[in-house]
Amino acid sequence: MNKYFFALALVAGLAGVRPAQAQVSKFHGDLGVGLVPLRATAPVQANPNGYQGMPQAYVLQTTNANLLLLNGNLGFDAPLYQLKGGEQSLGISLNAGAGLLATTRQDVDGFNAQFVLDFPEYVTYRYGAKASKHSKKDFGVGVGLGYRFSKFFLPFSSPSAMLEGVYATNDHDWFLRLSADLRPRRIYNDYSSEGLVEALRIREFNATIGKSF
Repeated sequence: MNKYFFALALVAGLAGVRPAQAQVSKFHGDLGVGLVPLRATAPVQANPNGYQGMPQAYVLQTTNANLLLLNGNLGFDAPLYQLKGGEQSLGISLNAGAGLLATTRQDVDGFNAQFVLDFPEYVTYRYGAKASKHSKKDFGVGVGLGYRFSKFFLPFSSPSAMLEGVYATNDHDWFLRLSADLRPRRIYNDYSSEGLVEALRIREFNATIGKSF
């Protein structure tokens, strides 16, 4: 009798053991840093000290700077169409984030300590972990194309792309995501003497680490 009881207990125990399998955890949070290259053109006084014989007019001055962005993000990832085999899928990645622009430069007026809202949204292709609930892989990769909408003291948007590496455990997906604007956002001012002049050129690059929940 004891032998049968031991055999049943062993079978029941083995039934509860399963190989590591990638999870499809739809919600995630991540933290990261970004680089925001900025090019700004604005009028400055040509003769600020009022020297005689020099004009009192204004000239256009261009400033180039790289701003640091500290950010956090909440997201929703979902495979919408599973390809054959269960290790590939097409889906979406919807994200909402917030961050803080920072720089020690004194000549980038108005851009330091700015609160930024960020909404990068992607259509994704995934292989391996996180591709579908049928995936048996512990590692995976995802790529995405979409659009990023952002706002601080002005709204701007740009086409965006992302690349993601995933490590899956039985409880969570851990990932490293790199994203970048595919082209800078340009804003123009119209001056009576110069015509249209590019007043602002801004672009965003991000690296974040996160996990599902």
